[in-house]
Formats: sequence, structure tokens, C-alpha cells
Amino acid sequence: MLLQISDILQPADCAAIRSALDAHSLWRDGKATAAGAARKAKSNMQADASNPAVRGVLAKIETALRDNAVFSAAAQPAKFARLIVNRYTTGMAYGDHVDAAYIEGVRADLSFTLFLNDPDDYGGGALCIDTAGHTDEIKLPAGSVVLYPSTSVHRVASVDRGERFAAVGWIKSRVQSAEARAVLFDLETTIAEASDSALRLRLNNIRNNLLRIFGK
Repeated sequence: MLLQISDILQPADCAAIRSALDAHSLWRDGKATAAGAARKAKSNMQADASNPAVRGVLAKIETALRDNAVFSAAAQPAKFARLIVNRYTTGMAYGDHVDAAYIEGVRADLSFTLFLNDPDDYGGGALCIDTAGHTDEIKLPAGSVVLYPSTSVHRVASVDRGERFAAVGWIKSRVQSAEARAVLFDLETTIAEASDSALRLRLNNIRNNLLRIFGK
């Protein structure tokens, strides 16, 4: 399931993050976190996660994602494997690659990109995700996220103008099966729309029992 969610962060929050990471000294070559063929395909910069300012930004982003009801219902996050803020300047790109099955010892079930500046700020730079012979080209407003399976072949098209800022990350879901997550997401959506309290109680009970069956 590929899902786009708006308003994870407000525009002012995104601007504050970009301002906090403005110093050139905070950025490192993105190849440092790539392995194998992905290292050759990757050309970007990423914020140094050992820096206190960067750690603060990453914590803010993770909290915003966990607090978003739609994101949590779709991902069923058990643990964030890794979270990175990256930056693409003119000429940078990330060629076709598939994310590692395990990142820092944590199984990566889902990947996401949280856009931190608007599409008008840069040319090119679309996130391209290949699914069953179809390619989705995604450039979202600042504060919006796209969530997709880590098994997907994907790439970031070359930036030909301006700079592209985004946070990317990987999640171990407490529900490993993509089909089961899709069923639970539909159920969560139905619960949110249900107005009858007795019906909501019964649906919540079904949801909890399915989590017991599907959860790992």
C-alpha cells in the first residue's frame, strides 16, 4: 500500500527545521549510510545524526509521525529502524535501489519520505516508486509524507534547480503482513467514521483481536 498523508508537520515547523539545519558543518556525504550497489547510486547529503541539533530535529519528526492517527493506523509502527534528514542540491540524485531488509538490526517493513520544502522550491527531485509495472512520481507539499513498502524499487530523480529537503526513514511494523495491515487500516478508518458508540466498541474489539492474530 502506497499512502500519502498531508499535514504531518505545519509549514512553520518545516521552516524551523530547515533553519536549524542551515549550517554547512551539519551535513555529511549520504553515501555513508548506503551499502552495496546503493552506494554507487546515491548522491546526496545527510544531516549528522550525532549532532545535538540534528537529534532534536529527528526526535520532533518521529513524535509527529507517531502522533498522526492516519500514519499510525497504516504503519502500525513497532520501532523506527532509522531516521535521516537529507538534502539534494543541483545535479544530485539517488538511482534505482531497494532498501535493506534489516537496518541497524531492525527489520524494515515500510519506508517513508517526509517532504520538508515545497515542490516549487526545486526542479526535478521526484520520488519515483515502481509497483507492478507502474511508476508513481511523487513531490508533495512541505509537511506531507508518503509511506510505501520497503520492498519497492525506487529512486530520487536528479534535482535540476534549487534544493530538495526531506526526512526519510524505515519502520518495523508490529503487523508484518502487508495484506493484514491493509485490512486493519480499512477497519481503523471505519471506526473513525462510526458515530454509534456501541458499534464503535464492537469494531474496536474486532480490531484488537485482529492485532492479536496478526501481530508479531
